[in-house]
Amino acid sequence: MHTIDDILEILKTSKEKLEPMLEACSWTGTTEFTDDQAETLLAMKVSHEEKGRDYLEGYMRNIAHNVGITGTQFDEIHQCITEAEGSLIDYRDRFEEICQQVNDCVSPAEAIIPPQPVVEDTPPVVEAGSDPESIQMERFIDEQANAAIVVTISQIKGFADLAYEEQERLKNLFMTKYRQGLAKELLSEEFKAEFTQRMTASLEGKGAEKKPTELTGVQNPTPLLSSSN
Repeated sequence: MHTIDDILEILKTSKEKLEPMLEACSWTGTTEFTDDQAETLLAMKVSHEEKGRDYLEGYMRNIAHNVGITGTQFDEIHQCITEAEGSLIDYRDRFEEICQQVNDCVSPAEAIIPPQPVVEDTPPVVEAGSDPESIQMERFIDEQANAAIVVTISQIKGFADLAYEEQERLKNLFMTKYRQGLAKELLSEEFKAEFTQRMTASLEGKGAEKKPTELTGVQNPTPLLSSSN
């Protein structure tokens, strides 16, 4: 770190001449300086004495140089600031950021535009003089809307149960049709007569030999042909 006396020795200047330099950098009241600050003050002094530039321009040109901005690019930025009816001191605090944007291929005209504040969504504020009935009505509508949302969500959840219910309905429909058709056949006069006849013959030992298919309803497999054939 460097003291005021160190800086005066480095710059070979007086306190009276150092004061406007510190003011240009917004360092007024600073008593200790880093190496970078000392180099900046020295570059400002050289620019003032050799190029006739004021200390503020020398300070901001030094910022631009450290970021990698050429003299031509600095002049373009300065021109845009002037056309926007501003001055260098208006952009001093964010000048390094502006130079970095220009380095990133942002045009000087766009780079000098200050960032827009982010507007956050805020709930509507009810004014103190609002109609109490209107407030109650809005509160009622809000409650009803929330209640409707709850009902709708509940109904949508119920859709998941419909698949099982439809499956049960079809199964019950099948069993109903099956029972109705079976009962119709069993209760027919033709079936009753044939069943009684067979039962009587069976009890008297006169029943004819029945084929397996008549007893089980399952077809016998077709016999395989002999290999000798």
